[in-house]
Amino acid sequence: MEIVKENTGPLEATITMKVNEEDYREQVDKELKNLQKKMHEPGFRPGKVPMGLVKKKYGRGVVLEEVNKLQADKLFEYIKEEELNILGNPMLDQAASDISEDAAKSDFSFVYHIGLAPDIELELSQDIEVDYHKIKVEDEKVDDFVSEIRKRHGDYVNPGVSEEDDVLFGEFAELDDAGNPIEGGVTNKTNVYIRFLKDEDIKNELIGLKPGSVITMDVQKAVGSEAEAAAMLGVTKEALADHGANYRFTVESISRIKPAELNEELYEKAAPGMEIKTEEAFRESLAKQISQQYQVDVDKHFRNLVSEKLIEITTLPLPESFLKKWLLENNKEKLSEAQIDEEFEKAADAFRWQLIENHLIKAHKVEVGPEEVKTQLEFFIRTQLAQYGQADIPQEIIEKYVQELGGKEEEVKKVYDHLYDMKMMKVFKEKLKLNEIEVSMEDFEKIVKEKYNKDEVADDAQNESKTE
Repeated sequence: MEIVKENTGPLEATITMKVNEEDYREQVDKELKNLQKKMHEPGFRPGKVPMGLVKKKYGRGVVLEEVNKLQADKLFEYIKEEELNILGNPMLDQAASDISEDAAKSDFSFVYHIGLAPDIELELSQDIEVDYHKIKVEDEKVDDFVSEIRKRHGDYVNPGVSEEDDVLFGEFAELDDAGNPIEGGVTNKTNVYIRFLKDEDIKNELIGLKPGSVITMDVQKAVGSEAEAAAMLGVTKEALADHGANYRFTVESISRIKPAELNEELYEKAAPGMEIKTEEAFRESLAKQISQQYQVDVDKHFRNLVSEKLIEITTLPLPESFLKKWLLENNKEKLSEAQIDEEFEKAADAFRWQLIENHLIKAHKVEVGPEEVKTQLEFFIRTQLAQYGQADIPQEIIEKYVQELGGKEEEVKKVYDHLYDMKMMKVFKEKLKLNEIEVSMEDFEKIVKEKYNKDEVADDAQNESKTE
């Protein structure tokens, strides 16, 4: 077998492979003998069909199958042996390749186009500066969390007069046009959460009421939704139109949450095991928790800024012509040639970043082992179960879940990617100069919202390149 690589342009080449009969004959004969053992033909005992008949019926198909398998295997062996760092996948040139079904032909040739990755010279250092946002948790945000926690752990009381945060329990009764209850009309006892009503005028009418108070309201107007109005009145959404708009509501009781006192008992309930003794320490703990909730988004944004900076300073060339053809081949049903041309730079940056990241993973000897994956899967499963109140699951049950998830290639790949991302994040924070910027949560959300409009082509390119 003869394999020749020829450069056709900057970072582009062809690989031509010539397959002769001696390259595949042994494997073809072996496969034909296997078929002979299984072949049934009238007039012959099973396994005794003459080889001539076997070849006549199956010979050409077996040749083409074995040749295709052979050339595919040898192609990737060659790429590995020559240490060719390719982008995308080799693309078979159908016009230049000879895969004729002509029974007389015994020699074949295959031509593949390949795109080659550029050499990368990059070292992370303090000379490379990247913005890193730190979330400043404002007192008002902590106040909101304190208030929410106090309500969550508070007690229900029954005040004499209603306020905006109260829940009214009472009965709705359907009224006619004259404002009188309709005999046999809709009646339903339910709760009304004053704060969640959409109509401000109706909401204000419900403030200052006492048990026994009666008001008239348009329920659908009050809640702003047919579905919610139907649920409040105890009828189906379809049946709602068969009834009038106005209903009498008679208050039977008023419920209010009396917020828990700020004391050590509450601190232990809200932050068990942290031994918080003072309100100041409690607020500091909450501020830290709130900040940590944003850490995933902060780090994700930082990683994107790192990729932009490193792409900018490396200025990697790419085999543009090849990549456009490859992207088009892999996105035929979603993207046109014009769309590929228009959005190519974004897709190209996705390729560049993948090359840079792979270079840095090797340079900094970042590795993820099977045991780390198993530990991460266990952590993930325990976290998920804890969200559903199942905190004390026996280890043997967890291991069963781990084994089940570990058998799913896609799930395992996600864990590997996550662990590599975590380790590379550590490298970036240690090696680069971080320009720390303190911002409020609201300002950070604005920054993220304005910056990220996901591009389909770039996403597809990045996803495709990550599978290579």
